[in-house]
Amino acid sequence: TILKGLNSSVYFTKSIRKNLSNFAPAIGVVLGSLVARAARLKYGAALPVLAFPSKLATTSGRPWLVPLLDLPVWARWASAAPALLAAVLLFLDQNITARLVNNPRYEMKKGRDTDNLLDGTHGDMFVLSLLTALTSVVGLPWMAGATTRSAAHVRSLSILDSKGEITGTLENRVSGAAIHAMIGACALFSFPRMLLSQVPLPVLSGVFLYLGMTSLQGLELWERAKGLFQDTDVAPRKRWSDVPRAVTSVFTLVQMSCVGAMMAVTQSSAGVLSPLIVALLPLLRFGLIKSKVVKRNYMEKLDD
Repeated sequence: TILKGLNSSVYFTKSIRKNLSNFAPAIGVVLGSLVARAARLKYGAALPVLAFPSKLATTSGRPWLVPLLDLPVWARWASAAPALLAAVLLFLDQNITARLVNNPRYEMKKGRDTDNLLDGTHGDMFVLSLLTALTSVVGLPWMAGATTRSAAHVRSLSILDSKGEITGTLENRVSGAAIHAMIGACALFSFPRMLLSQVPLPVLSGVFLYLGMTSLQGLELWERAKGLFQDTDVAPRKRWSDVPRAVTSVFTLVQMSCVGAMMAVTQSSAGVLSPLIVALLPLLRFGLIKSKVVKRNYMEKLDD
């Protein structure tokens, strides 16, 4: 947290502040791993670490190509239902991540050609569909939006002014390609796996918690949740400040309840049904408007 805040401080030069801020999570992982190693060598206090297989292979030893034709005919047809749920989940995950990454606050320009079906979000979804089909055939994990990491990535590419305000984003393909190339190297080569096997799980948990908290920046739900405890007379104005506070509070509490329900279902044995809950959210929105709990003009400001 201290290193991340250097970007808006007056210490060191601008280049040093930016690099320390951008690589704060990585620096935290390295320092945490070194401290854990020193504690293990001096006191014998061993922490659980990441576990990696010795070679790249399927878990059960099956062939790389999934024998789809070995399934009985009824199972092939029955798989259509869970496949539909998985498609909805992947679609929502990708679009939610894209919405966060392409937030107007980052002032990005590329990928905005709405007349080109292969530009921006349309191109992303097309490539994702091809990758999902390929990984399904060979039984590999599906490609996901990686919301937390993606949000941290675009924040690290943000261009800040002297006041710490975002004025633009260094849009490129190099950083994304390099990230995934290194992920692939960890799967293919033993040396990267050996290095990662030295990272304690508590260190990673702390980094993930930090990234999760920082990814809340810019989320309207988070801003309205904080607004439940703020004095409206002195709090900065938001886009929804003209909506009565009681209406804003009710809408925010409903949204927080939906998030809680989603988390509960996802962590339960019925986690595969979580896309159905997401699909019901538009009906809940319609019900709030129809019952006049939230008037339509207020809803347009709260849920733009």
